[in-house]
Amino acid sequence: DWTQTPRKVESRAARRAPTTAFLQELGAGYRRWRPPRLLLRQKTSQSHAVLHLWNGMQLIGAESSRLLSFFSSSGRDRTQPGQKTLGLPNIGNSCFLNSALQCLYSLPSFSGDIRRQEALWSPQRGTSLNLLRDLGELHKSRKGQRSYKDKRGLLRSIKSSLAEFNEEYNDYSEQDAHEFLLLLFMKLKTEAETLQWASSSPSYVCPVQNFEFRLQCVRTCSSCGDKVFQEEKHNNLSLDLHPLLTGGLELYFKASELECTCWRCSGRQATVVRHFLTLPRVLVLHLKRFHRDGRRMRKATDAVSIPPLLSLASLVGEQGDAAGRDTAPTDFSGDKEREHQDVSVKDHCDQTSYRLSGIVSHLGDSIDTGHYISDTAGENGPGWLTLNDRDVRTTAETTVLKTRDQTAYILFYFL
Repeated sequence: DWTQTPRKVESRAARRAPTTAFLQELGAGYRRWRPPRLLLRQKTSQSHAVLHLWNGMQLIGAESSRLLSFFSSSGRDRTQPGQKTLGLPNIGNSCFLNSALQCLYSLPSFSGDIRRQEALWSPQRGTSLNLLRDLGELHKSRKGQRSYKDKRGLLRSIKSSLAEFNEEYNDYSEQDAHEFLLLLFMKLKTEAETLQWASSSPSYVCPVQNFEFRLQCVRTCSSCGDKVFQEEKHNNLSLDLHPLLTGGLELYFKASELECTCWRCSGRQATVVRHFLTLPRVLVLHLKRFHRDGRRMRKATDAVSIPPLLSLASLVGEQGDAAGRDTAPTDFSGDKEREHQDVSVKDHCDQTSYRLSGIVSHLGDSIDTGHYISDTAGENGPGWLTLNDRDVRTTAETTVLKTRDQTAYILFYFL
């Protein structure tokens, strides 16, 4: 009789550990260094040389982050035929842009509004509709109708369109995905106004309206009980971290104390309660994972349980609550988009259950050295996709919910 010493079998994670450690160090080093801004603003041969060097370093850092995400995954999922074109190239620390756009394009209400109205915005060559046209052309490129080189040009153009709000969009520094989403909405609203003014038909519907909703804020005086009603218009909610996503929502809508002066009795304390007055087609929830600690932005990796279905029934109020009382509403007079929104929301007023459609996740320890990826419900069939810049892999919803609880940053839910 003899016994054979069993061969030690290393796990996949153990075999990849040296490569993962190297990529982490490589990405952090290349992405952290920044040249002096004063030098970049000078138009000299030296400043141009430094700028090219920096751009190259940022591209290396972005590629290392993309590879790090690949080696950190299970490696079992594979891209299916027809899905490869859905990927977006990284043009230099543009993962924040790619991940947010992938979640938007996976929403039929958003991409459909752009596609169906091409006849309205495409002919307007003399107006400032660069972002709208670029988004439309990029959507076509994801369907294989444009070259990979065209994708890079369109992404650069989209990024440049937002430089008027943040000049750092002109360089290759990493940006916040949530901020990008808000700036994108702002720019689309601006272009919608331009289009409605320039077009002979003011029937254009801005895609941002899919995300807009109104909250009613009720301020009750603690002394005399007088109530003041005020409306707030939003396109997303930023939530504090809580073990349950529903718990974070409850914290947001929880009654709070406010110091203010009552116009009726001069009381100094009031209670403030909010509830949904209208519901959006798409609910965007931002988890506040980053906080400033001195000069640095630190990241919280608290686990948040993400439900595939989300009910807002307990957070919806009656639209007639404020009738016959003193009110202080936000002025929406002359707002055509308000009219369209009210009509669309009334169609869904009896629906309060949302389904998860996409997640933007931040991988890494800080906002400066991390990497953004997205998971979206499959556009061409059942199942989910993990989109990591140009890499596209099939996955399952259960896997997404299990693995993104500590990295989820922006959540998209649709009615």
